[in-house]
Amino acid sequence: MTTPTFLVVGAARCGTTGLVEGLRSHPRVFVTDPKEPHYFALHRTGAAFTAPGDAHTINRVAVTDRDAYLALYPTEHDYLALGDASVSTMYYPEESIPEIKAMNPDMRLVVMLREPVARAWSSHQYMRARGFETEADFLAAVALEEERKAAGWHHIWHYTSQSRYADQVAALLDAFPREQVGVFFFDDLENDYEGTLGQILDFLGVPASEGAGSDVPRVNISGRPRFAAAHTVLGWAVGNERVRTFVKEHTSYRFRERIRRTLLRQDVLPAAAREQLEPVFADDLVRLRAMLGHDGPEWLTGGGTT
Repeated sequence: MTTPTFLVVGAARCGTTGLVEGLRSHPRVFVTDPKEPHYFALHRTGAAFTAPGDAHTINRVAVTDRDAYLALYPTEHDYLALGDASVSTMYYPEESIPEIKAMNPDMRLVVMLREPVARAWSSHQYMRARGFETEADFLAAVALEEERKAAGWHHIWHYTSQSRYADQVAALLDAFPREQVGVFFFDDLENDYEGTLGQILDFLGVPASEGAGSDVPRVNISGRPRFAAAHTVLGWAVGNERVRTFVKEHTSYRFRERIRRTLLRQDVLPAAAREQLEPVFADDLVRLRAMLGHDGPEWLTGGGTT
């Protein structure tokens, strides 16, 4: 039975979906479908989250049985790298790490990080765009975070907690040799997609392939609906299993993303939200900088935010 050789472990809203589209375009790389089976985080507890939309999103797609998870991979293949891209893997390290080590102690782990306030804001905008987040005010939604966590809402709703990277990254670095943990940045993926994809392929031990990632559009973007009626229809379609299945079977992921981009208007992070939340992450960034050194984007090295 085939076992994975790498995992894109998070964080959420840091470009992991766009990265996966590039990885899939390489003929020697295999990524599971679904890209986020959440096996390593939820293999013991299962998926029974309670937030709006959880029943037909994470609870439906999570693959928490070991044999069922391994069945996502081809039995005969010539791939050099095989893996999944569940952002829950890094967020729940106490659940994930023992199972990763049991399945493949040589696993390569790809970490994607983004300026923490921008990441939290993107999560909120993403859930608004999907029609699940009813609290339009970002800071008001942040204020509900602990209440929602206690009620069993899944990790995408943990707007500030998911942006506190230090403990998550430290757990990975403590458990695995440094050469198995690759830390990359959303900023670099945005500024030089093909170059960053090439670095990640090299980290995975996969030679560059001509054209890999060259036509990957921006995917999984967040934003505010341009047209209320269209947004209502989109929300209904996402919640209707028969419609959702039909659309997925008859359209490509990239086509669906182009439609989503047309329907969304990207808002600017409010200055008041940045001013209030930046201090929340200051201590975490100091710890993260100590772990990773001073190479990285300005928000990590202390030169400012992006």
